[in-house]
Amino acid sequence: MSSHREVVVTGMGAVTPFGVGVDRLWENVRSGRSGVEWISSLGELDRQHYPVRYAGEVKAFNVDDHLKKHTEVRREKSVQMGLAAAREALEQSKLLSDDETLESEAPVGVIAGSGHGSCHESEGQNKNYFTRGPRSVRPTTIPKCMFNSLSSNLSMHFGLHGTNHVIASACSSGTAAIGLSRLLIKHGYEEIVLCGGADSPLTPLLFTCWTNMRVLAKHAEPGKASRPFDRQRNGMVLGEAAAMVVLESRESAERRGANILARVVGYGASSDAHDITSPHRDGQIAAMRHCLSDASADPDQVDYINLHGTATLANDETEAAAVVDVFGRRGASMPASSTKSMLGHSLGASGAVELAICVNALRDQFVPPTINCDDPDPDVGLDYVPHEGRRHEINLAMSNSFAFGGNNACLLVGRDG
Repeated sequence: MSSHREVVVTGMGAVTPFGVGVDRLWENVRSGRSGVEWISSLGELDRQHYPVRYAGEVKAFNVDDHLKKHTEVRREKSVQMGLAAAREALEQSKLLSDDETLESEAPVGVIAGSGHGSCHESEGQNKNYFTRGPRSVRPTTIPKCMFNSLSSNLSMHFGLHGTNHVIASACSSGTAAIGLSRLLIKHGYEEIVLCGGADSPLTPLLFTCWTNMRVLAKHAEPGKASRPFDRQRNGMVLGEAAAMVVLESRESAERRGANILARVVGYGASSDAHDITSPHRDGQIAAMRHCLSDASADPDQVDYINLHGTATLANDETEAAAVVDVFGRRGASMPASSTKSMLGHSLGASGAVELAICVNALRDQFVPPTINCDDPDPDVGLDYVPHEGRRHEINLAMSNSFAFGGNNACLLVGRDG
């Protein structure tokens, strides 16, 4: 098996607060629009218990509008969004026939990431148990609530017979899924892998848990709430999303005549081994350096970083310091933005969404902005591209994902040709 196979992106799909489709995602992110609005799916939230009542919510989404074949997934929104994103990615990659049947001589694998898994399904059955008793719990609860419900439904719906895994490493799940897919292809274990992430944490119990954790941003205007790297930042904004990409070897892509969108040239991961919630600079530095090493790239070759940038006090300060440590003087002046300022934090899906943004940034040679960064914190000083995006030469772009539990993962993508 070759250890030097080039890994390329041939398809992308996304479901975000801006709607279904990578083009809609990029159009809005590029323009600096916010997708954070008042939550509609949880009903009227009591202000006494829920001082934060907005999120990057995917509204008016009906999975049947985006699939040609019927799916039995009816309660679990994260899986539904994953299916819609996967269909777009597979179709762009020329792997689907008109009737949504896979067209590939080689088995196609699937590795998906999720931070909370099938939380709508599990919460619904918990409610049945505690309000109506044991007999009300459906016999299908176990297979529908397992974390691998996401990857298994993707595999079954589209006929993907390769490797089948789910990665659960909190907010780095989607990034890790893409990174591990890269490694399988690079070393010859797979030709093609559908990979990415999906999360939908807007359930009554989960939203209450995040609220009581006191990490959610408070602001009078939803669109102004997510303020990464701003002096007045006071917390993260939850979001929901799904993004899937098709990775394959260059040989496979060229043999099939697929359009190559970008190259995935590096992946790095590390564990802080420090604290379950507090980020640690050393772990983030290690992940970025591992990523550069995997790509055989020097820090001065990177032209843009899509930062993890959650807008919490500790995360932003730690990440900015880690970037400067890895990139030196270049780190302080290189464009580095947080698109969570527009989308909120979609947890295990965020890294996959941000990779899709990086691929579009490479294509258009354009850096998306960090909105709401009105007064950049001098203690975390980088070029955050505040308010408006800008044209910029980008040959290599890094995407950072730093998660609860100290799970760090980074990807490096490059232009093709």
